[in-house]
Amino acid sequence: MGRMRLLLAPMQDVTDLAFMRTLHRIGSLPDAFITAYFRSTPTTCALAEHNLRCIDENETGIPVLAQLAGSEATALLRDAALLLARPGVAGINLNAGCPSPLVNRHGAGAGLLRDLPRFAEITQELRQAIPAGQFSIKCRLGWAQAETEFPAILEILHAAKADEVGIHARTRQQLYGGTPDFRYVRQAASTLTCPVLANGDIGTIQQATDCLQATGAAGLMIGRGAVRNPYLFRQLRGGPAPTREEMRQYYSILVEETGRVLLHKRTEKGHCNRMKKYLAFCYPDFSPDAEYHLRRCTSIPEMLRILEHPAG
Repeated sequence: MGRMRLLLAPMQDVTDLAFMRTLHRIGSLPDAFITAYFRSTPTTCALAEHNLRCIDENETGIPVLAQLAGSEATALLRDAALLLARPGVAGINLNAGCPSPLVNRHGAGAGLLRDLPRFAEITQELRQAIPAGQFSIKCRLGWAQAETEFPAILEILHAAKADEVGIHARTRQQLYGGTPDFRYVRQAASTLTCPVLANGDIGTIQQATDCLQATGAAGLMIGRGAVRNPYLFRQLRGGPAPTREEMRQYYSILVEETGRVLLHKRTEKGHCNRMKKYLAFCYPDFSPDAEYHLRRCTSIPEMLRILEHPAG
């Protein structure tokens, strides 16, 4: 497989500092990280501490893009300037894909795709304000119907002149269900002048290969698949599949790194609950009995014991 651009897709409360550090320690890294979204509103500069830590305490050497979610150009411009002033920020990524009802209710995330004139205004104002090479967009195929909505979205993306565009090949109404329709990613890759990255249900080498062949994309944004198999970035660079021992090592390191991030802020039960946010994507690899006990676990030593034997 030829050289491609690989990004860790943002996932709220999952692709955090602990996970970034874990990828670094196991030697399986993307070309860039994207933070979970910073929420921008006219009255609030919501530079969340846990997201800032992904920037300020990132010792991996991998560039970090700060993602913004909002529906007001003035607020987004304000927060983009604040973030770009931080030494660890390599660029700004506009979130036009988050399907959260709470976020969408305020017109942000995928909610921007219901108000295309506003989406166009925001993308063009951000482009004018953000230096070349530092502005990217992540979006979906539309709110409800890709066939009728995506052509107009594609026009906006073309006019925005972003440096990179990542496309989750589903509409907002699909959430994370159904099958990604990569035909539209191919359309974007053949139309836009910037690199286009494909996103959606990429968890194996075969899925990555099929996606790249179907889309002609310049690379991939991977989130859930990288949590389930964090060695996927290594594999996509020609490295070996993880051994069972490496997967045990992954869980052990992730426990250590989540504890390092949490410090003394949470109880052991709270630490276990934080781990479950990652493990939710890994449960298909566990036996039903192991999954049952992991879901109910309140002890880190017990959790590690179960993770040592995920199939038994």
